[in-house]
Amino acid sequence: MKSGIQTVRVNCNSCLADDTEFVTYGVEHEYADTTDDVFTVVRCRKCGLYYLNPRPDVSELKTIYPDSYYAYNLQTMQKQKQAETENRSSLLYRARRHVYLSRLVNALSLCPPAPILKVLDVGCADGRALNWYRQIDKFKVETHGVDFDEAAVERAREAGHHVVLGRFEEAAIPDNAFDLVVATHVIEHVADPKQFASKALRVLKPGGIFLCETPNASAPDAQLFRQQHWGGYHFPRHWVFYTPESIKTLATSIGFEVLGIDFHPAPAFWNWTFHSLLASLSKDKRPALRPPDHLLRRLGDWLFPPVDFQKNSVKNFFAAGLFTLLDIAQKATTGRTSNMAVLLRKPEHPPTRS
Repeated sequence: MKSGIQTVRVNCNSCLADDTEFVTYGVEHEYADTTDDVFTVVRCRKCGLYYLNPRPDVSELKTIYPDSYYAYNLQTMQKQKQAETENRSSLLYRARRHVYLSRLVNALSLCPPAPILKVLDVGCADGRALNWYRQIDKFKVETHGVDFDEAAVERAREAGHHVVLGRFEEAAIPDNAFDLVVATHVIEHVADPKQFASKALRVLKPGGIFLCETPNASAPDAQLFRQQHWGGYHFPRHWVFYTPESIKTLATSIGFEVLGIDFHPAPAFWNWTFHSLLASLSKDKRPALRPPDHLLRRLGDWLFPPVDFQKNSVKNFFAAGLFTLLDIAQKATTGRTSNMAVLLRKPEHPPTRS
């Protein structure tokens, strides 16, 4: 574990104010090779945006995203090319694929008709989602991606996808080029979400769709576990936490049309929540991890594996099913979950200026 990583203090990304109130502390509890620093979540008093402050500097991305980071290894869950691939016949794999593709088909149906729809997956990692895009029968798609992890990009390219190496905000991607841009739980990871969303607007064709999924900080479970343990914090990798109101403000401020916001189950967040409850504790009102050999820490690692929850095992299938049922009940009673999918459209014609 690395201590004292480089951090940067920031103003609110939405309104630029520097007037905040303390929300909670948090500490890494998912990986054993990142940082043991303590991080602080604050809320902007002016506009209500939640964010990490100070947050890790972008120079520390390799620190907080280790080679074992789950999104880089979705198809192997290991870095080695010889590793055992995921079990595509498992119920968990098929359920995840079905849910993901149903959302994508819905977004594609909103795009202007074209013989081939160009799709850009921002934060495509090792290309598992891009592989799924090719399996859509209703639409013919051309798959593009961008990610800053070199090994993951290499695997995605080997699968035949057009993938750019680098951070989306800085990558050389042509304007007005894509029918659909997908950012599934990416915007909360970036240093400048407004710049990120503006880049998505630029690279879309007129009438194109931006599908943006991100944690919902106003969900009941987010409020219940607000003090340190909410899985949506994903310390220290999530830097900004939106609500439906604040994500609408962001979208309209840069020129998007908001088509709608829906709420979906987020089993990963429940998994991380319960892992945090067992693996970490508050010591003198500051969070810390329990020792690796502590009974509760070991129980949390087994019941709620923070990295291996993506593996297609029977235990993970039942856990994901249970957490999905929790979110179905939460949505039925409150209308919201911790996972919101925002559908945005680039206007066909730029607004006229008076």
